[in-house]
Parts: sequence; structure tokens; C-alpha cells
Amino acid sequence: MDDIHSVTDLVEAAGGLAASTVVVAGGDRVEDLRLVESARDHGIIDRIILAGDREGIERAIEEVGIEIDPKDILAAEGPEAVADATLEAVRGGGIDIVLKGSLSTPILNPRMLKLAVRPTMSLVTVFDAAPIAGGRIVLMTDAGFTTVCTMERMADMVTNAADVARVVLGMRRPRVAILSANEKLIKSLPSTKMGLELAQRDWPDAAVCGPLSLDLATDPESVEVKGLPELPNAAEVAGWADILVCPNLESANVLYKMLTAMNKYGQASLASITMGFSVPYSIISRADTMETRMVSIALCSIYAQRTHGGAGQAEQNRRA
Repeated sequence: MDDIHSVTDLVEAAGGLAASTVVVAGGDRVEDLRLVESARDHGIIDRIILAGDREGIERAIEEVGIEIDPKDILAAEGPEAVADATLEAVRGGGIDIVLKGSLSTPILNPRMLKLAVRPTMSLVTVFDAAPIAGGRIVLMTDAGFTTVCTMERMADMVTNAADVARVVLGMRRPRVAILSANEKLIKSLPSTKMGLELAQRDWPDAAVCGPLSLDLATDPESVEVKGLPELPNAAEVAGWADILVCPNLESANVLYKMLTAMNKYGQASLASITMGFSVPYSIISRADTMETRMVSIALCSIYAQRTHGGAGQAEQNRRA
């Protein structure tokens, strides 16, 4: 959208929409409560629901000094019960965002799969970094969810990322680069074959090109020096990709971790959303900076409000 020129702009953009309702799976962690309280201060979050051990949640609430309605504490004993309580809260309606708190990902994810509304779930990261693409906003996928990247899953990952680009950033026809180590078809490099086959598909709402190396995907000067590759949609995508689709989780995770390292030195900003569920799912690491965690919540809230109106919008309409 016109008001989002950098990743950090997501916070203000989310605050300008109706506030969202979040359920925290494992709501007894102090840093998570400080995060959602800050998001509430920014107008991103309104209602906060905490699932987990009641005593642990109450201790964290007291330490942070946050105000939580007692009915919004979903007491549950044991990790499996906390995961079940989170799932039932979402199924009951009125939830815009699921935030993974202290509950272990291997415990929560199988429950979240029961909320799947798409054939493939994938992590979409929105970032900006001065050395990449001239500092403009770029999306990448999938650094943390899809472990087996078949052709169909890769196609679904393109769809999921393009959806975020259109809904959150207003990119009507996002330019998608399927990354590899080379732009030519090499038999010993399967990602080149996959990239070409994906580029040859019919994509009505996106321009897809592959295989492309990272420099040919994001740097117009590299395209000028090396020449325009003879690939579908190269003239539209090469040098100007909006979305980077990595060929596997390993390469995506390396790129993601590089961005997180740059973020700690003020050289990059990034936010992530897990797509494919009935509501946005935010898996935030405690190692992430507060900025990354905040903009990730903002990203999820914007997507929720602009796709389904969100529980916050419904409550706003009810009060009007």
C-alpha cells in the first residue's frame, strides 16, 4: 500500500486499522506479554487471550503489570492441553492471530494443521536491507515451515507469498524469482529444472521467472552486466523481483539468518507470517529483536483485517 515503504511502516499501518484479537499459546512468558502489551499500546492488538498454566500466567501478568480480563486466561495443565485450548479458542471464533508463546513448536504445529485451509503451509518473510534490491521491500519464502519442497508445494509457496504481497503491500502483480545457483538448466542442479518448470506455468496474478541467482533476481546492474537471461518473464522480473522463492528450507533459512544478523546491527528489518491457516500464525523466536517481533505482529494483524475484516473490525462494527 502507499503508506508502507519499509518494513517498520507495518506498525503504523496496522495501528490505523481495527485492532486484532490474539491468542498466545503458552502465555506465561514475560517477553511475550511485553510484546503484546506494546502492540496494544500501538493500537495493533485489542484483546489478549492467554492459554497455559494459570499460576505461570498470573506471575507473568503481575511482573509485566499488564491488564488481562480474567475470562481471557485459558487455564490448561500440560503442553498438550495448552495446544488443545489454543485450537478450541480459534475454532470458537473471534481470534485474528495465533502467537506461539512458550509452548513448544512440535507440540503446537500438529494442532495448527487442523486449522489448515490451504494445501501447503509456508512461512513468508517481508524484509528490507540496504545491500539487497536497493533497500526496497522484498518477500522471501520459506525459511521455517516447508521441509519437503515438491513441485506442487513450491507452486503453493508462490501463491502464499503472492497473497501477502497483494493484501499487505498492494502489489497487484508481484514479480517472483525462483532462486537457484544459476540461470541456466543444469542437470546436476535440480533447482534449475524446478525453477524453469514453475516459470513456464500460467500465473494470472504474478510474473514468475526462474531459475535466477540472487543477484540476477534483485540487482539491475548485475542484469546489465551479465545480460538478460533467456527465461519466461525475465524482462519483467530480472533485477526487480518482489518475491524470492528459495529452492529448499536450508537455503531459505541461511538467507533468513543472514537478515536476522543484519537486523541486530541496524542493517535490515524483517517480519514473518505463517500462511495457510484459517488465521495468521506467528512463530516468533526469543532470539528475534523486539523490532522483528513487533513488525511480525503488525504484519499478521494487517493481513487479518484486510482479508476477513478481523474480529476487531466485527467488534468495531457492533459498537457503531
